[in-house]
Amino acid sequence: MAWTRICSTIAFAVAAVLGCARVEQVRPGSTGDAAAPAGAPDAVDVAPMADAATERWVAPELPPAPDAGPKTDATTTSNADAACATQSAMAETLPLDLYVMVDSSGSMAGETAAGTTKWDAVRAALQSFFRDPQSAGLGVALQYFPLLQPGVPATCTADAECAGFGPCDKFRTCFGPTTTAIVTCTTSATCRSGETCVLLGQCPLSGGACAPIGATCLFGDPCIPLEGNCHARDRCDVSAYATPAVAAAVLPGAAAGLANSLDQRTPDGLTPTGPALAGAIQSAAARAAASPDRKPAVVLVTDGLPTECTPVDIPGIAALAATGAGGAPPIATFVIGVFAPDEAAIASTNLSALAAAGGTGSAVVIDTGQNVTQALQAALNQIRTKAVACEYKIPPATTGTIDFRKVNVQLTGAGGAVTTIGYVTSKTGCDPARGGWYYDVDPATGATPTSIIACGATCTQFRAQATTRVDIVLGCATLIITLDESARHRVSGTRLCRA
Repeated sequence: MAWTRICSTIAFAVAAVLGCARVEQVRPGSTGDAAAPAGAPDAVDVAPMADAATERWVAPELPPAPDAGPKTDATTTSNADAACATQSAMAETLPLDLYVMVDSSGSMAGETAAGTTKWDAVRAALQSFFRDPQSAGLGVALQYFPLLQPGVPATCTADAECAGFGPCDKFRTCFGPTTTAIVTCTTSATCRSGETCVLLGQCPLSGGACAPIGATCLFGDPCIPLEGNCHARDRCDVSAYATPAVAAAVLPGAAAGLANSLDQRTPDGLTPTGPALAGAIQSAAARAAASPDRKPAVVLVTDGLPTECTPVDIPGIAALAATGAGGAPPIATFVIGVFAPDEAAIASTNLSALAAAGGTGSAVVIDTGQNVTQALQAALNQIRTKAVACEYKIPPATTGTIDFRKVNVQLTGAGGAVTTIGYVTSKTGCDPARGGWYYDVDPATGATPTSIIACGATCTQFRAQATTRVDIVLGCATLIITLDESARHRVSGTRLCRA
């Protein structure tokens, strides 16, 4: 096989890699320097460099596809693929559908530094986001958590008051002769030696919590029982949260209904994050199945960590987010938290675990000392951009049927230089330094892809290049990047060059 040098002038490629790599284009069924099948495009040749990593670009092993039809004049910029291209189109991002799951628990009635409640600040930010002209075309479904059983009182002092949704849960604390702090408990077995688990009370005049019931508070008022909560008042069934309060519809037409729903909601209840997130992901997946030409994502807005229902632990809820992110199509979970300044650090750690599992990196945590409405709207604007930046529609073939073995993604840099981005088969094949792209579903399984997704490193490059153009080119054998293990360890010291 002959070798020549090809060089790239794209700025981000130079920044990402250093040297020159040996590149070999091999087709299915070929070995080493065996001749390519008749009619195959000429091989791309690169001069070998000392101790360079070996990267193999091969055509994907996909089922035979119908003939794409006669070739038409290519519309690509001048590049090595122009001779074989039958069609080219500027990549178009998928329209976005968001399932917004909003925490409306009782703690949302707490105040921000501006004097408004957290709920009022969150509501104002969401309404502004829905009415923003830049949100036009965005699909939105809205639901709240917790959802409440009808006819069950908000508080209780006895099980009988819970209308069959009890028992009446009451807060308890460990108490003994040397107790100086409130330590919640369910039984005395969890308390220190000499302490018992007793009902937690409140001082009506002095303020604050107290124990035991009947004790005298600071100003002489008696310690009275705190009201309890009916155990099953907040719903834990995933199906309830999978049905939106406002069904998915496209903005700006949907804005009025969304705003009206938010106006009618008032904070109440605890925090069943697990079933709420599971329901949102389930509903987003159903929406995606019905509208495969749109990209689904979940936005979780909360002011508290989970307090009830299963799973109630962060790892368990993160597993739900990971399942959604690993689905076909993937459902990303974005997380926004609103917390008091002294709660923000621990909240950030826990909520970021959910965001990372959901494929979106870190949570955005807003503390109540900020302008919550402004900060939340900025976070929503960021999600609107981030969620769609790196997934693109596959254009329909102008003639015949798309051969998914002959689809390529091309990047045109600020100086006009063109680079073909390598295909990596699936998300797990993405190289952390070199990136690549893959289909939303694997055509080798017989499924029909509708979009292509850029790997993390490539997505970062796309976003960083304000003048970058991404094109999807049909008709040329797909280039697949595969690296052997030894090459993976040296890839940061290599550079691909195109003349």
